[in-house]
Amino acid sequence: MNIAEVLGLPQLLQVKKIVCVEPHPDDNEVGAAGTLRELALRGCEIVYITVTDGRAGGSSRVPQTADIVQIRKKERAEAGRIVGVSKQIALDFPDMGDYTEQDLLAKLIPIIREERPDMLLTVDPWMPYEAHPDHIKTGKAVAAAMLFSANTFLYPDANPYTVPQIAFYATAHPNTYIDVTPHWQRKIEAILAHESQFGDAQWPMLQMYLEYHASQLYATWKQATPGAEGYAEAFKVLTGQQLHFFPAALHS
Repeated sequence: MNIAEVLGLPQLLQVKKIVCVEPHPDDNEVGAAGTLRELALRGCEIVYITVTDGRAGGSSRVPQTADIVQIRKKERAEAGRIVGVSKQIALDFPDMGDYTEQDLLAKLIPIIREERPDMLLTVDPWMPYEAHPDHIKTGKAVAAAMLFSANTFLYPDANPYTVPQIAFYATAHPNTYIDVTPHWQRKIEAILAHESQFGDAQWPMLQMYLEYHASQLYATWKQATPGAEGYAEAFKVLTGQQLHFFPAALHS
């Protein structure tokens, strides 16, 4: 049973407004820039929420924490411009800080209630071997925010809102593939806008990996089409009903 179809929910590329929550500046670009660019061209309103200030990442050429935070803020704005982001919201938790999922949840729910998106997008915190605390906390907090943004008992302030769907990128169990071949170079451009992270000798190898992974996703998606070549991004798209007491969600 396809619950989204039963509920009459739009497919990923049909949503009119999406809120994209990333642990660090650059995660949305690495995970979903091609898809987001396609959505922007279709007129979708794209809202970015960046959880941390990115102070724990960057080149050794940037010696001061305050410097790298400001640099990453500017890079995030430029990458968003390339993708077609409508609005940027920074929560400014310290990168690798001791904030909790509950701290993040309390910040996210008022934003979600105000923005009222058709879909949330974030990193998959349940990806096997994911070890980065910021990714785990962000993904789980966003999923919980989807469940509780309509709960007025725990969160009585502002207008409650039920988010219809959520999409996880960097997932090991995708159920949705998007052809991003036409936008691949724009995706690379958006990633490279984060020069403090990718403007070094490691970039050629990372680019090779990204291209290989995206081509493998495309081949998996188009396996019934011999010789099909291109690039794809993959997502686990779930409804709110599938985020609680629903063991079949893994295989949905």
